[in-house]
Amino acid sequence: MTSVLRPGGDLALEYPLVFDEEGPGAHFALSEGDEVLSVCATLERELIYPGGRTLVGFIGSVATPPDARGQGHASRLLAEVEGALKERGCEHALLWADEPGFYQRRGYSLDGTETDFLVSKIPTALIDSELNVRPLHASDRGQVHELYTWHGARIERSARETARLLGCPEMRVLVATRGQEVEAYVCFGRGADLAGVVHEWGGSPAGVLACLAALLERADSLFVMAPGEPGPMGELLDECGAIRAAGRLGMTKPLGAAGSLPHGAFVWGLDSI
Repeated sequence: MTSVLRPGGDLALEYPLVFDEEGPGAHFALSEGDEVLSVCATLERELIYPGGRTLVGFIGSVATPPDARGQGHASRLLAEVEGALKERGCEHALLWADEPGFYQRRGYSLDGTETDFLVSKIPTALIDSELNVRPLHASDRGQVHELYTWHGARIERSARETARLLGCPEMRVLVATRGQEVEAYVCFGRGADLAGVVHEWGGSPAGVLACLAALLERADSLFVMAPGEPGPMGELLDECGAIRAAGRLGMTKPLGAAGSLPHGAFVWGLDSI
């Protein structure tokens, strides 16, 4: 996976839940003799959404060596992986695709919604002067996990998993505090896929805005992802003059007779692969 997707890098550092030996991720490979023809990783997660829960299998890091492409190896591997996920009770397969057409031909469809913002300035008048913004401390991780659980639609994860994810390299995590309490957090950057992107945040909109203002001290603009309809956070960013765009979050495929993924169930976050 690393040789194809991250030459000279370390893919495992970006996705600890997938690649840690004690993590919940799994890995699949299609091979002939000693030759590996195609590989991928999976992560089984429970999605929480308004009105219910569902078990899904995320598929990521699909990689085929250049000299083995165009021979159907990835398609065969996906079929095997989807079958394994179905046997384990997953109702849908979920993924993010660099080449959507490849997956559409194999039964996947665009699903989930996100709202993206390009933020270039935050007026001082909108920043709560009583908030202090600083880098994440190890002792903050429990409070950050609690703020994460405020999201009505999210991936179920433990406090230990949140702590592990917050330690991803090349990711900057800021918190906004009021007194001794962490009121909000923002995760910025993560490996090659999310460099320069605010890809998870939680807590009070005022606290998130204060964190974004701190990030803008080192950047001309920020790309901020938000799940579905961002509500009050989106209204604040609109006040800042941010450019707003709607998009699809990823792709899904029902496994068996599960039908479509419930509306609002496909969510973003640090767990995604």
